[in-house]
Amino acid sequence: MIAGSFWQTVWQTFVIALVAAASFAWFGAAVFRLFSRRAGALARLREGSALESGLVGAVVPEGQRAFDAWSYRVGARFAGRVRVVVGPETVSIAGPRVPRGLYRAWIVVQALLLAAVAPLAAGALVVWSAVLVWLAVAAFVLSWLVSSLGAGLWPGLGEFESLETGRFRALEVPRTSVREVDVGPGWSKGGLDVVLLPYMRALNVMLGARPVSFFAPDEDGLEVRFALHMTSDEDAQVLAGLLRS
Repeated sequence: MIAGSFWQTVWQTFVIALVAAASFAWFGAAVFRLFSRRAGALARLREGSALESGLVGAVVPEGQRAFDAWSYRVGARFAGRVRVVVGPETVSIAGPRVPRGLYRAWIVVQALLLAAVAPLAAGALVVWSAVLVWLAVAAFVLSWLVSSLGAGLWPGLGEFESLETGRFRALEVPRTSVREVDVGPGWSKGGLDVVLLPYMRALNVMLGARPVSFFAPDEDGLEVRFALHMTSDEDAQVLAGLLRS
C-alpha cells in the first residue's frame, strides 16, 4: 500500500512537472520572440509634425497620404488614437506610446499567469483537487484582468507626453523595411498571438477586416509588429496597398 502510494505520487508529480515545463517553455518562447527579433533597419524617433499630431490647420504635403487609426497594444507600443502618414520613402506613426519596460512587464505577467493555468488544470485532474481547479480559474481570471487593465490605461498614460507641446512623438520607418502586411487576422503575429490565445478567435471575429498590421523596426533596431484599426474597410485596403507597394 505504501509502495503504491509512493509510485502514484511520483507519477502525479511527473505529469504536473511535464505539463508545467511544456507550458512555460511555450509561453516563454513566445515572449522572447516578441521582444528579441532584430530588424535590418533602424526607425527614427522624433517630435511629430502638426500633421502627424492631428493639429488644426495641418496640411497634407503633396506625395503623402494621412490616415487616422487606433493602435492595438502590440510590440510597437502605440496605444490609442494614432496618425499614420505614408510618404514616398517613409512611413510615420504618431500617437500615445507606452514605455518599453512597463509594456514588457505587462506582457510577462499575462504570459506567466496563463502558463500556470495548464499545470494547475493538469494537477487538478491527476490528484482530483478542487483547490487546484480554483487556482487554475484564478490564474486565468487574473491574466484577463491584467490584460484588460492595461488595455484601458495605456491610451491615457501615453497622452501625457503631448501635454507640453500638443504634439506626439512620431516613429518614422523606411518603407523598404515594412514587411508581412496583413489586413484582418495576422495583427498579433510575432508572439502576441500566444499571449492572447484564449481570446484570439473572438477578437478576430469582432475586429473583422479593419486591422492593418505589419512588421517594421523600432528606434532600438528591434523588429516589432504594428497593428492599426482603421476607420473604414476602404481605408484598411488603401493603407495596406500603399505599404505593400
